[in-house]
Amino acid sequence: MLLVCPFQAQTKFALLTDIHVSPGNANERALVKIIHEINESKVPFVIITGDLTNQGSNAELMNVKRLFDNFTIPYYILPGNHETTWSESAVKEYFRLFGDDRFAFRYRQFMFVGFDTGPYMKMGDGIVKQEDMRWIDKTLANVPLGVKIVSFCHYPFTEDDLGNGPEVVSLLKKHHTSVAFCGHGHQYKDMPFGLFHDIMVRSTFLAEDSVPGYSFVRLTDDSVFVNEKLVGGIQRQRYAFALNVNDTLSSQLSAEKTSPLPKGVHLSLVFRDTASIFTGVAIDKKAFYFGNSLGEIKAISKKDNKEIWNYLTGTSLYSTPVASDNKLLVPATNDTLYAFSTQHGTKLWKVPGNVPFVADGIVVRGKWYQGGYKKFYKIDIATGTVDWCFSGLNSYCQARPAISGDKVVFGAWDCYLYCLDNRSGNLIWKWSDGKTQELYSPANCVPVIKNDKVIIVAPDRYMTKISFENGSTLWRSNAYTVRESQGVSQDGKTIFAKLMDGRLLAASSTTPIFHPLWVVDAGLGYEHAPCPIIEYRGVVYLGSRHGVIVAVDARSHKILWSACCGDSEVNQFTIDKAARAVYFSLVEGKIYRITFGH
Repeated sequence: MLLVCPFQAQTKFALLTDIHVSPGNANERALVKIIHEINESKVPFVIITGDLTNQGSNAELMNVKRLFDNFTIPYYILPGNHETTWSESAVKEYFRLFGDDRFAFRYRQFMFVGFDTGPYMKMGDGIVKQEDMRWIDKTLANVPLGVKIVSFCHYPFTEDDLGNGPEVVSLLKKHHTSVAFCGHGHQYKDMPFGLFHDIMVRSTFLAEDSVPGYSFVRLTDDSVFVNEKLVGGIQRQRYAFALNVNDTLSSQLSAEKTSPLPKGVHLSLVFRDTASIFTGVAIDKKAFYFGNSLGEIKAISKKDNKEIWNYLTGTSLYSTPVASDNKLLVPATNDTLYAFSTQHGTKLWKVPGNVPFVADGIVVRGKWYQGGYKKFYKIDIATGTVDWCFSGLNSYCQARPAISGDKVVFGAWDCYLYCLDNRSGNLIWKWSDGKTQELYSPANCVPVIKNDKVIIVAPDRYMTKISFENGSTLWRSNAYTVRESQGVSQDGKTIFAKLMDGRLLAASSTTPIFHPLWVVDAGLGYEHAPCPIIEYRGVVYLGSRHGVIVAVDARSHKILWSACCGDSEVNQFTIDKAARAVYFSLVEGKIYRITFGH
């Protein structure tokens, strides 16, 4: 939307962030009062920078939209991590209600630009998608001389929060941005980046017993003033400083850096997409495959790393495709399960799901096991026939299921781990840790099944061993800060888990009680990326939220090498046994290959 008004000396607007409204909660009651006060203040518009809800559910989004409709002035809105990380609609409900996740409009002598910062359908740092970076660049390049740029997003630009923060800052500096605003931290904070400031503003509530509040911003030709407004109270000034009016500094991204690799280990960037990538990589003999944030499925030749074919689904993809029997199986957020010919990209069949798919699937003996929203499918890949569909879930699936014998095990964002009969799809058992907080669900961790036991880690920071036979809890331990990232050794005797302090834990999968074997500091610092851990040819690989890969010797427990491959989260690893290689993707749109040989 473009709104142009006659020049005036100053502009004032209301700024809300981190309102976290659920139907009936205190934040909802506070928002009703805030909207009334803003309407009475006669400011020309409101900007809202994310975390509108607590879990991004359809009901929460519709409820907060109903409240926003009481504004008598225009409002411009962005999603926050609570809308993009947990979403039963794969963020589609947000778009249906609010139209877009970015905005650009001119008001008086200012250009206001807002953009999404994710993360997208899983835990991770924020990141500005590659297509949004190009949109920002194009939009700001067309700003007339003398018009000052004001930037908005949910995450601050600090590297601990926004994976490609340095690149975003460089882009904003390139176009002489005057000032930026963000939320996420639930407090007031001034963060200078060269000659422009990134200003974090308060959430609705700063503490449970605090008075609710929000912010007013006043811009003049050369200054910015940020005031805190308590509901029912007076305003008080938080910040006042000069605008950046001529930032000529230029900041470039640091070059990708890799520590020395051992002899015979080769790391190469094999593809750089023009969009972001939230999926892992599927592999067959001739190609590798992935989905991107523009909704494209792409097949890339392993011989020359060039695109063979692509198919546009229309909505961002989060599920890793599966290559099997000359077919590429794709769970899509346009509510469809697809099968394509791997050779030509011809669509072979599809199964409508009526809801978006964001989970990874797996193929075992010609059958595709795939989780969805409130449903779980077993599909014959030759014909697309649904063998059975289990409908007993209360939320959506995310991680890949585990199959062993006549049982299928997977988690969902409804607090439960499920075990189904492989032949009938009937429920055998379901397990819960007894907590009702859905965000602690064992949903984004691939279960490990060994010796008739199931081992999981979850956001509640417990490692748990469960009876494969009846779902009873055998032991639980929070001695180490596990979260969602785990794997298993090639011999099945060791469980690996990435800890939230950046260490790698190895624990026994066979003992009747929790038994740690060894721990090594991988040097990753604070970690929450749910990238599964793999072991291949005696080396354990783990990926970080900042694009770092670490290789650990499974016998000596020593770090063999590490490599910084970018600024964003590592999605997952894929082993290519035929080529003796490992592939992995980064959210910023990169795909790397590790090969072994002289």
